Amino acid sequence: MTRLTSMSMTRGMFAGAVVAIAVSLATTGHSLAEGAMAVGSTGDIAKDGLAIGRSRNDPSQEVAERKALQACRDFKDAPQRTRDRCRIVANYKNECAASALDPKAGTPGWGYAIAKDSDTAGDRAIGACKATAGEGREKFCRLDEMVCDGSAK
Repeated sequence: MTRLTSMSMTRGMFAGAVVAIAVSLATTGHSLAEGAMAVGSTGDIAKDGLAIGRSRNDPSQEVAERKALQACRDFKDAPQRTRDRCRIVANYKNECAASALDPKAGTPGWGYAIAKDSDTAGDRAIGACKATAGEGREKFCRLDEMVCDGSAK
C-alpha cells in the first residue's frame, strides 16, 4: 500500500467517524437539549402587556438563558418598560414549554407551563391563563406558543 493510499484511507475513516458522531448527537438530542423561558412584566398585563422570550435545543443552560433574555428584550409587542423587566422564569431540558393568553388587548389572561410532553404543557398553560383571565374571559384563553426541547414531543 502506498503512503498516499494509506493517508486517504485514514482521512476517509476520520471523516466517517466525524459524520457518525454528528449524526448520533443530532438524533439522540443530547448535544442540544437546554431551554429557557424569560418573561417581562410590570405586574399589570392589561395595561403594560407582556414580553416573552424562549430558547430551546441550546448547548448549555447559560446559552439558553442568554438567548431567552435577548428574545424577551426584543419582543416587539410590548412597551420598553415591560421589556426592561425580562427575567428567566424557567429552565427546561427534554421538556416542552407552552404559553397561553387571552388574545384581546387590555386583558390580563396569560399563563405558561413546562412539562414532559406538549399536551400536558398546553393544558397547564391554558389552565394558568384561565386562572388570571378574569370573570367572563376564561373561555377566550388560547395556546400562544409551544416549543419542545431535546427529545420531548
